[in-house]
Amino acid sequence: MKKTKLVLVLISLVLILSIFPKPTTAQTNVNCGKNNDIQKILDEITETSVAKWIRDLSGENPVVIDGEQYTITTRYTSELFNPANQNAKAYPYLTQELIKLGFVPGVTLHDHDYSFKSYAPKNLDRTIPDPEPIEIEAVGAKNLVLTIPGHGPNAHEQVLMTAHLDSTSNKPQTEAPGAEDNASGVSALMEAARLFRYYKFDRTIKIIFFTGEEQGLYGSYAYTEDFRHESDNMLGVVNLDMFGYDADRDYCMELHVGTMPESNVVGNCFTSVNNNYNLGVKVEYLTNEAIDRSDHYHFWRIGVGAVEILENYDYHSASYGCNGVRDRNPHYHRTTDLIQNMFIPATHRITQAGVGTVASMAGMMGKCFEGNPRLKATAQEDSIKLSWNAMQGADTYRIYRGTRTCAGEMEVLADVTGTSYIDYEIEYDTTYFYQIQAIETDGICFSEVLNCATAKVPKPEEPPVYDYRIFLPVSIKAE
Repeated sequence: MKKTKLVLVLISLVLILSIFPKPTTAQTNVNCGKNNDIQKILDEITETSVAKWIRDLSGENPVVIDGEQYTITTRYTSELFNPANQNAKAYPYLTQELIKLGFVPGVTLHDHDYSFKSYAPKNLDRTIPDPEPIEIEAVGAKNLVLTIPGHGPNAHEQVLMTAHLDSTSNKPQTEAPGAEDNASGVSALMEAARLFRYYKFDRTIKIIFFTGEEQGLYGSYAYTEDFRHESDNMLGVVNLDMFGYDADRDYCMELHVGTMPESNVVGNCFTSVNNNYNLGVKVEYLTNEAIDRSDHYHFWRIGVGAVEILENYDYHSASYGCNGVRDRNPHYHRTTDLIQNMFIPATHRITQAGVGTVASMAGMMGKCFEGNPRLKATAQEDSIKLSWNAMQGADTYRIYRGTRTCAGEMEVLADVTGTSYIDYEIEYDTTYFYQIQAIETDGICFSEVLNCATAKVPKPEEPPVYDYRIFLPVSIKAE
């Protein structure tokens, strides 16, 4: 009889508990409503800032790497890692720029090494089946992985923002500018890195630059294989691949979501961000018609929700948003894939939507610091003394110095733990420009660098020179 009562009690408990909703899972605990801090981030993303990265990566602008000037004319994967090709230095260029932003090699910035066998030839048009592959040499390659650690209770969860760095064309070894495919996606990732460093997020953000995409999604395949053990903690992936060609100027693009419920969480967040921040992008939300020929596919393969952001590449139902038209880039995989053939206002808005989606899914927690340190520079007899106010939560302070303006190129002078520093490495009568940044090193969080302090030490006056020679009188005889 006691056993019967126990069974009845257990059944009653099960029935009672079934009335109440289950605890919210991580994938549904995503707030993609409007947030003032995310609005500030989106406002900082401009057409000029987006276009700058595209111009750098597609050979429109020369770039400086370790003090030397280069022009990036191709990003074909085998050439990216060919030391003999001086015009394919996109990988070290991005690495250098991320270090300038404050990210640390081996701590938050990692090379993910992998190798693959490449095949040739490849058709340039995805609608035509590839010919029989011919195996060529194995290629050593890298993905570049930037980690922004989470600060909240869900820091173990990851939101991934990805794009492929490599490009191709009808002259891939020497001339593959890839402005839209895919400097557009890389530009979005660099804008996110530039701005996310000033904010705290609940979840960890990983910004990943894949290579080997044009040869067969090799970089993303290698990453998902090597980090499959982290897949349960991957909340979602926003993959940005080739957007910004918009000949009809209708701001329409395709969002390839697929049929996985987990991907729907990401896709819905993207459309919410677009609407809540009035970005004005028209979105074709593709499920059954979603394509699998970009780096998002390998996340689908391991059960992680992912979407691809793409131009208006193909025909779809008029009800989807692009009015049943196709606006495909005719310069796709050609040497003419240049920024002049893009519509940067569309690139800009879609970049904002992608960045806003990642920031929302990661859980915005506000600025890293309440306010920013204020720097004062005081000239001394043979040095310049710098002093600033202490910032709560700061582990170190990074001092920058330049000799032109604070808006120009600044060098890192020192990282210090106190609130003052004396700069002895100066030249007289030279004006020095200083800026300072508070850093929380454990979470890799930065204050903004806003104020500019200047000082100049005048050259000391030389003491007067006295002539102590004695002149004796000289007699002059009359002639």
